[in-house]
Amino acid sequence: MSEAEILAMRIGLTGLIISVVSVSFGMISAYIAGLWLFLKRAPRALRTLAFVLLSIGLVFMAVLTWGLHALLIGTDQAWARLGTNSTGILSFGGERPEYLFGLSLYEFGAGLGAVAFGAIYLTLAYLTFFYRWPDMDKLT
Repeated sequence: MSEAEILAMRIGLTGLIISVVSVSFGMISAYIAGLWLFLKRAPRALRTLAFVLLSIGLVFMAVLTWGLHALLIGTDQAWARLGTNSTGILSFGGERPEYLFGLSLYEFGAGLGAVAFGAIYLTLAYLTFFYRWPDMDKLT
């Protein structure tokens, strides 16, 4: 592969990853709105169905991301085989600055994303099944 082909593929993959993250946040935002407006008063079966559907959607996005991960690693390997390039870019996020304690920028970003989505998912599970929403009619 040429340098231009690798860069074009990498830019395309970056766009796909941004789309996956955007769709995931859209799903989560829609779920939060549904939880606040409807699901907080819904029977447990309906809340369970909604949460399962959210979970399936997020698992689909995770599997898609894992597939993109393999392609990203492939572009890294192809870039490394070039030897020299005209851009002067050594790698795509493979740098390991001291302040990340040995992690590469790519590994740190992936870990941060996983922790963030995990925390959001657990919070939504808590709000769906355990949190007792105040009766807003009594507060006004």
